[in-house]
Amino acid sequence: MTTTEVNNFCIEKILQQKESPLFIAITGDSGSGKSYFSSLIKNEFKKRNLAYTYIDFDDFLIPRKDREPMKNMYYKEGEFKGKSYWEILENMFYLDKMKKVISDLREGKPSTYVPYSRETGDISLKEKTVNPADYIIFDTSMLLNLMDFVILVDVTRENIIKRKLKRDSDVRTPHEIIDMHNKVQGFYWDRAKPSNPDVTIDNNDVNNPKIIS
Repeated sequence: MTTTEVNNFCIEKILQQKESPLFIAITGDSGSGKSYFSSLIKNEFKKRNLAYTYIDFDDFLIPRKDREPMKNMYYKEGEFKGKSYWEILENMFYLDKMKKVISDLREGKPSTYVPYSRETGDISLKEKTVNPADYIIFDTSMLLNLMDFVILVDVTRENIIKRKLKRDSDVRTPHEIIDMHNKVQGFYWDRAKPSNPDVTIDNNDVNNPKIIS
């Protein structure tokens, strides 16, 4: 299939849903291409004059300086015993703030928060307001249980690592790239990958994505 055909399939499936507002998650492992497909869906919504709000889950990252100390903080009991707080991806996000945004939009109210800035690695100085709409699109791998419709962008771990080695080689060594993914993003995704998404896109070949469910 072409990328356009895959995108059109997703759009038609979304438009068949009855919930209003409809909370849509485009999800996948880090590096799978979920942000790319999110942009395609947003562009198609614009073309069709469909009212939507878009939220990037990275807006809710904690400051970079607050993540580093987590490498020396360890769980002493429970599910993650022996692992550092840094290895548990959920610790790197303000999940309560994200839940508040979801709750506000569910109630048809605007929601205001202060997003993370990738440029500075810190929380922005400027507030951001998202407004209720017929369709709420999330680029996220978390809080999928709060979504109405889930599109999974599926890529094997082997291909994810290959892409990250190519993409991130200017900022990390190959060992750092592989270690971080396996310990953090990959470990999270092994626990959180949805077992029954509404649509699954096989994106192992970026030039030939496929709908597999």
